[in-house]
Amino acid sequence: MKNALYLTCLFLLLGGCASTGGVTSFSNTGDTGNLHEKETRLWHEADGFDATIDRSGQLYENEQATAYLQSVMDRLYPEFKGKVHVKIYDSTQLNAFALPNGSIYFNIGLLARIENEAQLAAVLAHEAAHFIEKHSFKQRVRSKNAASFALSGIPFANLAAVSSISGFSRDLEREADAKGYVRLVKSGYNPHEAHKVFQHLADESRALGLEEPYFFSSHPRMVERIDEFKRLSARHEGEGRVGSKSYNSVVSPIRLDVLDKDIGQDRFSSVILVMEDSNLRRHYPPAGYFYLGEAYSRRDEKGDSEKALKAYKQAEKLSPNFSPTYLRLGMHYMKTGYKDKARSYFKRYLSVAPNDANDRAYVRQYLSSL
Repeated sequence: MKNALYLTCLFLLLGGCASTGGVTSFSNTGDTGNLHEKETRLWHEADGFDATIDRSGQLYENEQATAYLQSVMDRLYPEFKGKVHVKIYDSTQLNAFALPNGSIYFNIGLLARIENEAQLAAVLAHEAAHFIEKHSFKQRVRSKNAASFALSGIPFANLAAVSSISGFSRDLEREADAKGYVRLVKSGYNPHEAHKVFQHLADESRALGLEEPYFFSSHPRMVERIDEFKRLSARHEGEGRVGSKSYNSVVSPIRLDVLDKDIGQDRFSSVILVMEDSNLRRHYPPAGYFYLGEAYSRRDEKGDSEKALKAYKQAEKLSPNFSPTYLRLGMHYMKTGYKDKARSYFKRYLSVAPNDANDRAYVRQYLSSL
């Protein structure tokens, strides 16, 4: 329980681009003997934070996706291969952050919103630039910021303070943008995709009525980030790797997980926003319509019942082997008195659902009562 509390507090503090430095030099042997004492201490705190996250079970277990993200990072910074480690964090918040020891965490929520590999590379290149350029040591946060969160007795509080409370100055953010942009082009990616990540998130924050999405809590205003990447890419002639197919083949199942978790966290507006926007929805599997139905059903405002039924029927049409849809349709028709339709959908559910599905016993009871 204590570890969970520490993680919760730290994760709140590490919101936004919680990037830090901590690299004085790297030798081929990975020797850190020449690191400054404070950097060494910070490095060890980061190792402790890594261990806490690992023990908490908050890492998203998907070997294919983790290896894919790591391959993009290694392509961007080949000289840091084996020293900068990308990990996937099991949170739907639009967030990514880097630690002083080279660990970079990428939330599944942010992965779901990104459209292609070039956009992913833009974020990874930016995060790694903060880490490599030691930006946290160029702009130290004031110690009183840590005290204001009453974390003085919590392990890794100093790490949280150095990482993200104050955030970086606009000059340092621009430097990370510029250096990340150079890596993006050098690695063969299309830099014209970079600003689109931030544009999508800016649009989403505006649509949901948020002042800024979580990912940007320590960044300059999003419009500045968008304009900066547009300015940088305007110099670039030609195209470059976009990687839509490879990215979406890896991230597609993660997107469904994000929708499912958003429903579980009552983030109905986020699900509705994504699945009602044709530009966003096209990246999601057809079963995403099921979660749109869930969002409307659980929000339960005027007209939502009809919208939910329409979404469930669309999921039935486009993803006929997705068993949860039949369960929900059976429940709908049972409640509205259409017993024949309810029986038909419950039977269809039993024929499609896995044998170990938790709801099978309940469905049999429903059939008996009908």
